[in-house]
Amino acid sequence: MRLGGHMNLDLNTVWSRGMKLVGDNLQLLVVLAGIFLLLPTVAVYLLLPDFQMLVEPGADPEIVAERMGELIGPLIGVGGLLALFQFAGYGAMIALIGPDRPTVAQALVTGIKIVPSTIVVMILFAIAYFIGAIILIVPFSILGGVAGAPAVAVIGVIPVLVFVVWLMARLSMSMPVLVLGGTLNPFTAMKTSFKLTGPKQWQIMLFWAVLMIAFTVISLLFNGGVGVIAALLGTGTAALLVAGLANGLTGMASGMIISGIAAAMFEQLSGPSLDAIKDTFE
Repeated sequence: MRLGGHMNLDLNTVWSRGMKLVGDNLQLLVVLAGIFLLLPTVAVYLLLPDFQMLVEPGADPEIVAERMGELIGPLIGVGGLLALFQFAGYGAMIALIGPDRPTVAQALVTGIKIVPSTIVVMILFAIAYFIGAIILIVPFSILGGVAGAPAVAVIGVIPVLVFVVWLMARLSMSMPVLVLGGTLNPFTAMKTSFKLTGPKQWQIMLFWAVLMIAFTVISLLFNGGVGVIAALLGTGTAALLVAGLANGLTGMASGMIISGIAAAMFEQLSGPSLDAIKDTFE
């Protein structure tokens, strides 16, 4: 059990501490990220050959839309399984670098145990996003219709984007709470995450937004470069394997960093554990 209400958040310290946690546990994190992030991504490319075409930036939108309609069933099924794997993987990585110093087997058990709770959190997040998006965009749509200016309705997308990033930031401690906070109750996890992130919500939102933008840019550049190599290999299994490995490797790297930062941020926001305080006075 940890104490709540540690408000002296230093994001520079969070970054450096997160990188240290990743560096100190790199070999084991690579194994976990490889199992839960790399292998499933490669499997998706090999099992759904058309998936590569769907994610290519230069693909014909009409063809993508047509193929998306044909593959929607398999994509939902495979995507659901992939999400379950990733939830377990992130949970295991956060557990591994947490203060309890579990074995890999214990971290894996923790990662699997938090999956049902994480699914509930994601469903509630989707519901909150849907309701919030409607509330935010409807006034702009009405105003655009009255004024005869469709551009006004488009502007309504901006507050929706800000809202979803804000909501993600406020709930970003939910998984660390489930893994390190001594609860598997998704409602408690969400409530605690809101409480911990509240005082520094805008700084945390900006921090995660910048991080996600950086990951996206780096991933696009790396995958774009590897995509050229994959294109030279044609459309066979080798090309799919190269593209899958490229996406999987970027997913591994970002996953390990996010896990380290999430654990470091929770550590700083929640304050020292009761055990740590006890050790200090003994």
